[in-house]
Amino acid sequence: MKQLLCGLVFLFLAACGTGGSSGENGQAPDLDFTLDTVQIDAKGEILFLNNSLRFASLTKDKQYLYNLNSQAYTIEKIDLNALALDILFPFEKEGPNGIGGYSLGLRLVEGDRFLMSGYGNHALFTSKGEKLADVGPETIPSFASETEAGNVLFPVRLPGTTGAYAGVYIIPGEREPQLMFWDTEEQTYRKVRNPLLKKSMQYQTDFDDGTTALFISGGEYLELVNNKVLLGLNGSSDLYIREPGQEGFYKKTFENGWIPREKETVFPEKINDRALFQELYKKATEEISYQKPIWDESRKVYFRFSHQQKYNVANSSPSDSLFPKPTGASVYLTIYDADFNLLRESAVPELDQPPPYHFAKDGKIWIFENMGDEMGFVRLSFDL
Repeated sequence: MKQLLCGLVFLFLAACGTGGSSGENGQAPDLDFTLDTVQIDAKGEILFLNNSLRFASLTKDKQYLYNLNSQAYTIEKIDLNALALDILFPFEKEGPNGIGGYSLGLRLVEGDRFLMSGYGNHALFTSKGEKLADVGPETIPSFASETEAGNVLFPVRLPGTTGAYAGVYIIPGEREPQLMFWDTEEQTYRKVRNPLLKKSMQYQTDFDDGTTALFISGGEYLELVNNKVLLGLNGSSDLYIREPGQEGFYKKTFENGWIPREKETVFPEKINDRALFQELYKKATEEISYQKPIWDESRKVYFRFSHQQKYNVANSSPSDSLFPKPTGASVYLTIYDADFNLLRESAVPELDQPPPYHFAKDGKIWIFENMGDEMGFVRLSFDL
């Protein structure tokens, strides 16, 4: 019987830098990093760590972190100053206030209001478990009348608005994603094509060998960072940036620096050979992968990790597992100023795996760490 895996597999692509030693080819010396770890006091509760806080959301002052437990249907409010669970917000799974169809994504939009998302479902909820309103594009009659069955991935509410949203829009069977903008108050929507989303097509593939079927996405994302809307791709350093109060995006490229700017592997549209898929996947994940930028308000800079997966050469032959298992990673940190001008790039030898959920707080980069099934953070410190 064919095993159908999750429809979207995000390909976090990685690449090798041109060397990490200080002073080579004009490369600035690497930064000096130190690490410390902290653990969150769960107050006797079992915190949800299954997705490595992938859909966690921070308050603007970065005191509180909200983590959606999609199994217990609760939101965990973590006090990052006290390093302890503050409170659990219970939700209903079913019914008029149910979050069963909205438990794939979480964003804090204001105060105690959360934008929660699922496949084709987006709604605002309060921390008391009350559903305020559906806010997805499907609430707009002219969009609902369309015959296509697309989905917006983890939309954001645009800054300075109460009803305007945006997200990456994907239609099953169509390889090129689009940007979707809609306004629940004006009852309008529009779709916009973007060169970066078109580029993501070269990183996509449909795999089906008769027993397993899945779709590898291009790793596209739309994020709200420091009041800017950022459109990015895991396989490229390029960003499209929408400034507050502006309608359009401008492109930012980073030609200087020593870390590769984008991956080179191109996937065929369809693959039905398991060995070929494993070969291309391994090659692609040995190339560059750029993560989402984060904002450090204390230093007025953006930080952005990238990484290169490593594999054991002795175990390079195809295995029973569809995805080759990496043995580690080379990790890099890029630093931009407030206008996204590149300031510095450095290897981070203290990290040997791609950083999962992370953010800047108190002059350090906090990186989620599962510490024996307890929530913890590795904190990366350094001087610029």
